[in-house]
Amino acid sequence: MSNFKSCPACKNDVTAADEICDVCQFPFNGSEKEKSIHIGRFISQKGVIVDSQDSLTKSQYLLYLAAGMYTLSVVINLSLLLNNLFTLIFNAAIILVLIVSGILVKKAPIVFLLVPLFVLLSIYISNYVIDPSTLHQGIAFKLIILGSLIYSIYNYARSESFKKKFNVE
Repeated sequence: MSNFKSCPACKNDVTAADEICDVCQFPFNGSEKEKSIHIGRFISQKGVIVDSQDSLTKSQYLLYLAAGMYTLSVVINLSLLLNNLFTLIFNAAIILVLIVSGILVKKAPIVFLLVPLFVLLSIYISNYVIDPSTLHQGIAFKLIILGSLIYSIYNYARSESFKKKFNVE
């Protein structure tokens, strides 16, 4: 006879004598209604993992979009940028950071969400200090990208917390 049983909610092994799962608090001796309510709540909470993945995918697309917008800006202003090699190289580096972050965001989410967030915030703040009128230019685009990156970081942290708490992969 096995000394362990599997929790129907979190799927972790607990000792057969336990009345409540040590990991997710599933009531083994509870009524069917209590068990069903607990499993429903657990599944609902587990949705944070799916939300995190969806958020990362959306941020990935927005990083590609931002890289595309910067590329378009460089192409449109190429004749001016050829006279200022530093600005051309700087814009190319920004485009590269955004593309690489988009590619790698699902492999190391915190790093590749924070890097473009820091880069874009630095650019927006620098532009504002140099010319305050730039704050309002493209404000919706700026807010969407920054908001998405921040929201993805928040969702990913919640997801990792859930996975750690309930030993879920």
